[in-house]
Amino acid sequence: MSNRDGAVAMAGMEAEALPMRLRLLQVARHELAGGGTRALGLRRIAAAAGVTLATLSYHLGSKAQLMQALVDAERERDRLWHADWLACMAAVPRWDAPALATMLEQYLQAAGADDAHDDVRVTRLVWAELMLHAGVDPATAALLQPWLQDRRRFWQQLLAARIDDEAQWSELLFAYASDEGVHALALEALPDYRLLRRLAIERLSHGLHPLQRVGLASTTAVFEVLVQRLDPALGLVTPEGTSPLLEPGRRRDIAVAACEVILEEGAQALTHRAVAERLGIPASSVAYHCRTGADLLIAGQEMVYLVAQGRMPAPRDDSATQRQRVTMRGTLSISLAAARDPVLRPHAVDLRRLRGENLARLLREGDHRLADRLDAQAAAIAGLGAAALTDAEGGDRQRPGQLLEWQLRDLSG
Repeated sequence: MSNRDGAVAMAGMEAEALPMRLRLLQVARHELAGGGTRALGLRRIAAAAGVTLATLSYHLGSKAQLMQALVDAERERDRLWHADWLACMAAVPRWDAPALATMLEQYLQAAGADDAHDDVRVTRLVWAELMLHAGVDPATAALLQPWLQDRRRFWQQLLAARIDDEAQWSELLFAYASDEGVHALALEALPDYRLLRRLAIERLSHGLHPLQRVGLASTTAVFEVLVQRLDPALGLVTPEGTSPLLEPGRRRDIAVAACEVILEEGAQALTHRAVAERLGIPASSVAYHCRTGADLLIAGQEMVYLVAQGRMPAPRDDSATQRQRVTMRGTLSISLAAARDPVLRPHAVDLRRLRGENLARLLREGDHRLADRLDAQAAAIAGLGAAALTDAEGGDRQRPGQLLEWQLRDLSG
């Protein structure tokens, strides 16, 4: 039995005593958390709950009504969880850098707890799924807006009158938590990841200007050691390396199509059949070039990174904004898949690292005097989190860049 199937079964047993409507919602939320929006077919939920389709429809109505009920329930769970956080932090008179770092680390650790039956984790998986899906589905985007504003309000209330530039800081932490929270769901069990995350949070909270973090310089060496230890050696192309995907041909076409599936449907939807349908070729032709599902994922993942490097055009619209969107959606989709399937953790680790390296290169080319790659790692997480929120709410596409510039103030050479 898979982890997801086990979680659904556990949800069913725990919910036996609940009224039918609540029991069905409990099964549905575990299906959404474990399998994404593709798992929310009414027949599938009815089968998982052990009821007829007619019974499911009677209690929950149409799929649209089911989605609304699910989002309302998860939003209320999330609101209560955040209300507890506000109550716990109410006595903090002011957020200095060490306190801010400790708070953010504890927040992410609690949200990413590796317990498949934990209500907080299920809600976080649902949030991550809907945040990503909102970027490609207007109906999901409309459902998500009240929840998204609840979360933004939490960070605003947490920092209100307790830190300088509170509006910028609240948006920065909201963005950072939105991105790192997905990685935490996938990687929280790895001690090296937790250490790496702590170092990045310290850089974020102290500011990226070297004069603002006297005494923290030694963390750079620790960061480099952890990066090397976490590197799963998947063989993804570096900014200076060559790749067969740069050459025209069938393999590159397959990688582009795999990249598009990841961006639009999620990494878990990536199959030989899905790629073949996009290209109008037999699935056997895809399998000839990418024999296994893992080979196909690596091809799509490498294409995400080539686009991020500016070495391949972004699908649909080759603009700087679209390349950032490809980087954001590609990396978060793979991390979300890894949160559901630990076998994919090396892929999530590698892309989290490589996008920080890529940002470091881009910033140096723009004459920003970043001290090291740890600066870029912190900035990349916040910047791509802002891009994810912009994608989900249809907001100002300039906002991620503006937030990055605020972090990098006084660093231009």
